[in-house]
Amino acid sequence: MTAIGSWPRLDGVTYQVALLDVDGTLRHKDRWNDGALELIDDLHSAGVRVALCSGRTTGSMVDLVREVPHVDYLASSSGATALRRTADGWEVLGHRPLPVEAVAGALESARARGFEVWAFTDREWLVAEETDWALTEASYIGDTPRVADLAAHAGRIGKVLYLLQDPTHAEVVKGFSQWPGTEIVKSGEHYIDLVSTQAHTAKGGDLILEALGVDWDRVIAIGDGENDRGMLSLAGLAVCVTPMTADNLDPDDGTRVRRNAADTAQARDIVAEYLDAAGRKLTAAADPLP
Repeated sequence: MTAIGSWPRLDGVTYQVALLDVDGTLRHKDRWNDGALELIDDLHSAGVRVALCSGRTTGSMVDLVREVPHVDYLASSSGATALRRTADGWEVLGHRPLPVEAVAGALESARARGFEVWAFTDREWLVAEETDWALTEASYIGDTPRVADLAAHAGRIGKVLYLLQDPTHAEVVKGFSQWPGTEIVKSGEHYIDLVSTQAHTAKGGDLILEALGVDWDRVIAIGDGENDRGMLSLAGLAVCVTPMTADNLDPDDGTRVRRNAADTAQARDIVAEYLDAAGRKLTAAADPLP
């Protein structure tokens, strides 16, 4: 593993971990955005540990980084599951199942309204039936769903995903009864997540930072959506990619840096300012992160 870098923030703070959203921020459908892979390389070269945090399934995330060796950590299912790359594959650091009653209520609400829903466990993507939507999704995310009785897996499900044929239905789903310890959050134009409050608060980044022993002020977070707001609000350096803006984040106490970017390429340029302030050269610290 690469040793932690000594790149100082412009005010002297060293960044150690980067939490990067995937869809919209780094990719669109099945393609990397301009500058995305270069951004990951920049961070790795500076000794910053890279984690991808996404609403995608674990299987999709693992497939996505098969050819991107500089990614050391993953948070899938909108923060419900966190994983670490090892010599033998991917080890689950933690998984946050939804309350059983929340899953039951979500499935009933979806059935009553005619919404298609999928369920994500720590490793699996479960569907009630193999629909055209599921097949289309599978064709570009690199994962295959398993047909199952979703209710039978309620104790393992970390995320229920509502699929919206009409984006205006988002407000209908958000109006469903919420259950204690859960959040209903928009994760894309046609997607609404039901996840635990813990998962939503940091999109799984807290599990990764706990494993590394790193504080939030040493974190770079980059994201473009509502489900990125938690990790962006907590990070020492937050780069908000359109349509997300710094104005949408939780109030800051003045200790964090928040920047807006029009696209991935501009986000890369902003990060470079903080990794290479005044043209400093990288010096590896004596003790690498685990």
